[in-house]
Amino acid sequence: MKKIVCDLCGESDFVKVEGMFECQVCGAKYSVDEAKTLFREVDDKPHAKQQEVKEAPQQPEENAVLKPKAAPTIVRKVVVGKPAGAQTQDPQAAKRIVSQVRPTVQAKPVTKAGPTVVKKVVVKPVQAKPVQQAKPVQQIKRQIDNSAPAGSLQMIENLFILSENAYDSENYTDAENYANRVIELDGKNSDAWLMKGNCAARQSTPQNFRFLEAINCWNSCLQNAEKDEFEDYQFTVRTNLIDIMVAYVLKSCIDFAKVPSEENFAKVKDTIDTVEPMMRKANQTFGVDIVTYEDKLASNISAVVTKISKQALTDFGKKKETQTVEAYKKFVATQDVCINCWDYLIDIAKRHGTVTAILSSLVKMHESIIRNKGYEHKGSKVKVGIECSMQERNMRLEKIKAAKKKLDDKFVDIRKRDRVDQKIKNEKYWEEHQEEKQELLDERQKLDHEIFELENSKLKMPELNELKKLEEEAIKLQVLKDNPVYSNKERAGYMDQLNKCRKSIVTKKRELASRINPIDDKIEKYKKRMYVIEKELNMNR
Repeated sequence: MKKIVCDLCGESDFVKVEGMFECQVCGAKYSVDEAKTLFREVDDKPHAKQQEVKEAPQQPEENAVLKPKAAPTIVRKVVVGKPAGAQTQDPQAAKRIVSQVRPTVQAKPVTKAGPTVVKKVVVKPVQAKPVQQAKPVQQIKRQIDNSAPAGSLQMIENLFILSENAYDSENYTDAENYANRVIELDGKNSDAWLMKGNCAARQSTPQNFRFLEAINCWNSCLQNAEKDEFEDYQFTVRTNLIDIMVAYVLKSCIDFAKVPSEENFAKVKDTIDTVEPMMRKANQTFGVDIVTYEDKLASNISAVVTKISKQALTDFGKKKETQTVEAYKKFVATQDVCINCWDYLIDIAKRHGTVTAILSSLVKMHESIIRNKGYEHKGSKVKVGIECSMQERNMRLEKIKAAKKKLDDKFVDIRKRDRVDQKIKNEKYWEEHQEEKQELLDERQKLDHEIFELENSKLKMPELNELKKLEEEAIKLQVLKDNPVYSNKERAGYMDQLNKCRKSIVTKKRELASRINPIDDKIEKYKKRMYVIEKELNMNR
């Protein structure tokens, strides 16, 4: 028999609400004319087919229900305004769709990891050492191109929810398919280009390296973004790009984590070298901070190496029964691989904290190898079977010394780089705030002139000149009083004159205080303001 079949979900459960046919599964709405085009020949027992599918989950190739159905290419967008001819939308439709829509593929359990910022899309980043969370992006209102058919607005709303659900479930293939269909319908949809770029980057493998494609998609996202939304999109693209690149490199650490060897770590180095050109291109295209990327990469890989090192310590144990000669040799071999990895990561790391933490781990492992021994068991007796020779001990101490020197040199480079970067940031800030800078410079010049005038007004006071003469007279009398050439009587006379002069000075200062103090207070106030202005002009931005 013929029934109305939803283009979105393929179901035929419809209810007529306010002159519109509403699908009770996905919430899509159709007008009467649109519903007439949706009549399809369907089986009388659809529920029986669904039951058969549920009874045979072990045969995914025959499970037609779980496969994504072909649907118009659209993505969920929050409609700002209502284009002419648009149909009335139910404000609760989106909420019903979120709760009712069925995922196209069952999500596989994934490991927990730190957050990655995506516009309305929760990105699943790498499982590694917790890193600083990116600043959340403010939700951006999505605007649909007015040229899009009015009847497709609800479909766009629905399919974007499906795209988000697929992305959250790490079903990047379906999420990208939905984004592609949106781009076909609305080629200027920034959110669809953002989603497509994220999915392409997430699906990148050594055999199918898609980062260049992802960069082009993100570039299209920014080119189509509105002016007032550009910075939010740009921040999202930069944050996602760094996190996804780090996640891609960490995938190559899986074999190294299972079997820590120089050969497996060489594969990690090759992956880092492969990603480097893409990061340079991303820096030129989006202004991605290479320093942030390299430091985050070093920090995450160091977390993997630290976990391997700690496991080697645990396996070696603390009791002599487990610290056999063979166990000691295996322990030293594993730790030497970790030490070489940390030495390589020191060159990559770009922040003081990251470099210091890596160096600390490296030093501890050298000291641990020097301190521990391998034991032999003969009956009830235990004796040392192997330990660091004096030559090897000195060699490891030299390596520690060399690593510390590398750290000192690194800190010098970091400080120079930070000063240059900060100078560039300050210059860029004042280029964008020319009016503010000119106001501060004008105010500083005015205050400097005011201080000069106040100082001159003090010097022009006749009372001040009289006070200055009295102070000079007091100095002369003090010299005469202390001169041993004069007799005691003459020196006593000079003493009396000095006392009278000092009393005159005190009296004169009291008279001047009422006039000079207000001037001094103004000068002090102006100097404090000038200090604030100078600090504002030279502040690190």
